[in-house]
Amino acid sequence: IKLMIHNQIAEFITNLYFWFKSYLTMKKLDLLFIPALFLLGSCTKEAEAFADKFHNKFDADEIDYIADNMVDTKATDEEIEGFRSFLSDVRKEGKPENREKSTGFSKKTNNGVTTVRLNYTFELEGETVYEGLVLIDRGEGYKLHIVSMHPDKSVVDSFMEGF
Repeated sequence: IKLMIHNQIAEFITNLYFWFKSYLTMKKLDLLFIPALFLLGSCTKEAEAFADKFHNKFDADEIDYIADNMVDTKATDEEIEGFRSFLSDVRKEGKPENREKSTGFSKKTNNGVTTVRLNYTFELEGETVYEGLVLIDRGEGYKLHIVSMHPDKSVVDSFMEGF
């Protein structure tokens, strides 16, 4: 509920910004725009906290925990096993190191369901790996919806297209 309220406030402030655009000076616009950016940034904190938890479990090779507790509640048993298999295959290559969050994110809300896309890079046995996560919140907290990891960024980007 807090997240929905933050989204509504951020949307209201953004709309207010555009409505007053022709009437206010640039200095006053800045005063409206800065709170909107702050609210939008704070709306992803829950998603980023979930992603941090996922990374901690993944780095600790707790794949079963991830598959049993962190995957989208609407996922089929086959999809959950696909997550488990994919994550296990990546971990067999080694332990991820030097993970960094890329700048930016994508957040969408449709019919009360929120998706957030976050991008990361990490090193695996000396090779840079690009990672894309799409997290979904159906009102019960964030879960994994899509996980893509590949040394070729274009592969991750194409897999994540639309989010």
